[in-house]
Amino acid sequence: MDDKGYAFTPLAVLLFIPVIILAVSFSGIVNEVNSLSAIVIGGDVTATVASNVVEAIKEDTADAGRNSAFMATRTVIDSYNLNNNPFFGTSPTTDSRNFVKSRTLQLINQNMTNTCRELEKQTGRTIVINSVTIDPNGTDSATIFQAANMNIVESDPYGFNITLTSVPVRVIQNSNTNNQSFDFSTPPMNVYVSIEKLEDPYIWVNTYGHNSSVIYKYPYYTPPSSIIAGNPADSYHFADKVSSGKLQFLNQTLVGANSSMGIMPYYFPDTHGLSFFDRLENRTNNTSGSPTSARMSTFILWNPNFENIPGYTPSYLDHEYFLGINGTRITTTHSGVVTPVTDPTANPTGNTFYLSDTYKGILGLVNNYDY
Repeated sequence: MDDKGYAFTPLAVLLFIPVIILAVSFSGIVNEVNSLSAIVIGGDVTATVASNVVEAIKEDTADAGRNSAFMATRTVIDSYNLNNNPFFGTSPTTDSRNFVKSRTLQLINQNMTNTCRELEKQTGRTIVINSVTIDPNGTDSATIFQAANMNIVESDPYGFNITLTSVPVRVIQNSNTNNQSFDFSTPPMNVYVSIEKLEDPYIWVNTYGHNSSVIYKYPYYTPPSSIIAGNPADSYHFADKVSSGKLQFLNQTLVGANSSMGIMPYYFPDTHGLSFFDRLENRTNNTSGSPTSARMSTFILWNPNFENIPGYTPSYLDHEYFLGINGTRITTTHSGVVTPVTDPTANPTGNTFYLSDTYKGILGLVNNYDY
């Protein structure tokens, strides 16, 4: 059998030709499908890298802004312990906004450089962001965002917004078979940074280290736009409920948040008050550098500066207290019995609460309440 050969007739040969052609064609189709799959998979990875870059910018901006705000408060507080002039300046190069902006930029660039390097190592892509090529094997932070790309916007008392301009990004896939890139621009960013639960250096320094105050939001405030006729004085609700020597929400504002650091009076919106940045610079309400929508006030407990301000009854309102503005008491009257409103945190019987006539009007309070 091994010595036997096989002969094909011309007809048999013709019958085999289509089979050979189909086999060759199928092989080509498989190669094309494999190449197409590589392109699709590669494109999907590239698009995922692009999405991760955008998300990382958002998260890094929020984290960097919060960290910078915290460090600004610590800079003032810690500096007070070393010298008598701890506050930031008020010029554009020395002010607190410049500090927060510069530090935020530094942290964003550092974090984004590390994020892009990690993405490059994991995916084999090259990332070019804002015309800066990220070296996956580098160690230095790349200057991705410049000062011109960032701005700080104040809109409410309890935080600020960091805006970032749109920047171009290119994600490049480098391979032996497929070289492709994905070009896009990041959307303009507007990231809110909360300052709640940060310590207020304005209170610490101006009470000579006696009072520590943490920014907690007053929860009972109603914006004037939500009130019929829009009277700002009706926004606070301090005297919505009255009892002997007590105005319910004023009392709760004085007690505030009972945190691990002790009793902390709430901070409430006040167009005549001081913003977060004003407090870092020890400004007055007349020299504030912030929009009125970003300002707030709180109350000073326990008369910490009594040795420096003898002979008068200072207003409990923070910036009035430090300016030495006198206050007058508020009373409640029931069946002819007149009782002064007191500070419930001072002692079991309380110290008399004082406020200027100006701020009684601003906060919707009057000299006496009959109930």
